[in-house]
Amino acid sequence: MQFCELNEQEYTAFAKHHQYGSFMQSKEAYDIKAEGGWEGAYLGVKEKDEIIAATLLVSMPVMKKFRYFYAQRGFLLDYKNKELLKYFLGNIKDYCHARKGLYLRIDPYVCLQERDINGDLVEGGFDNHDIVQNLIDMGCHYCGETKGFRDDQQVRWMFVLDLEGKDADTILKEMDQQTRWSINKTVKMGIDVRFLSYDELPIFKKMMDHTSERRGFKDRELEFYQRQMRCYGEENVKVPYAVLDLDKYEANMQADLDNQLKEKAEVEEMLVKQPNSKKFNKRLKVVDEAIEIAQRRLKEAQELKAKEGNELPLATAFFITLNGNEMIYLSSGAYDEYMRFNGPYAIQWTMIQYALNHGFKRYNFYGTSGDFNKEADDYGVYLFKKGFGGHVEELVGDFILPIDAMMFAIYNRLKKIV
Repeated sequence: MQFCELNEQEYTAFAKHHQYGSFMQSKEAYDIKAEGGWEGAYLGVKEKDEIIAATLLVSMPVMKKFRYFYAQRGFLLDYKNKELLKYFLGNIKDYCHARKGLYLRIDPYVCLQERDINGDLVEGGFDNHDIVQNLIDMGCHYCGETKGFRDDQQVRWMFVLDLEGKDADTILKEMDQQTRWSINKTVKMGIDVRFLSYDELPIFKKMMDHTSERRGFKDRELEFYQRQMRCYGEENVKVPYAVLDLDKYEANMQADLDNQLKEKAEVEEMLVKQPNSKKFNKRLKVVDEAIEIAQRRLKEAQELKAKEGNELPLATAFFITLNGNEMIYLSSGAYDEYMRFNGPYAIQWTMIQYALNHGFKRYNFYGTSGDFNKEADDYGVYLFKKGFGGHVEELVGDFILPIDAMMFAIYNRLKKIV
């Protein structure tokens, strides 16, 4: 085995097809870090000129004279191969030490144990606690099986919908009934979804600001999203934007009302012939209620059109599609005033179909807290994701490898890294 630096082309070719690969281990992710002032390198292990392990390793100054190193989303290797792991980690440590490293963080894109849609363990499912132990045995401090979100860590819990071997009809049928109804409602109302360009990102950010204020969280700056699209490329970042075409909505509501009025006329005609029919009298009552709803919706459509013009903004979201195997849903916003139109459902259904049409195997709804109790702060968001079907994934978590043990102990007492 030979530890070495890799060039960009050979690293990218290896990372693209690795089972533990993530968009965060890409050349584009390195570009984002570089714009933020990080330095980095592609490191690997070759055996007979074949790459068998690799990582994108980035670093930044800490405590003035030291450096913090980070292998974001971990190494690309077989973590169960203890010989390879020991060799690679040992050489990585030497590499960091030679560059005045203080400590190294890794957070492998590896699931810890198999879980179902409710977050419960699957009986007889896989268990990768041996990977955790392997890293501990080699000197890493384990940050634990944490729940919740931290600003200094990537998400540890995710919600994923498997797409492989499925089509749109199958996925729609497997969804929760309420989710399926909401999707069908967006189709009936005529909600349109298009992709925002780089220059239109302020539209996305405006809606995110509204959402962050409503939910009580601090959103990132516009520059963060611009950097993501600039570095990943517009072809690899999708920002769907759901709007209600009010001309179409008004026409649909008018057509619905016309159909209800036509049905009422037919029922009344039957009642002339059978005035005491319980069936037709009950049906007339139902139709009258439907007409009242249709009239109310038509009036609403007309009022919205007079207020907003032809287009009513509803919701938006931010997706990374760099890794051809997995589509990542990172963030979203919606106007609270118009949540009844189900814009977020239109976006998710549009993107699920996009993923299917472009050969993605996984649709990753991404972060969830790992707390599936009804009292959890993000329980409503979890229920939204759960409605589309899928399963919970729990990653192994974060590991810290001290490079300068004495100085890291001092730093850790101050910062409480582990």
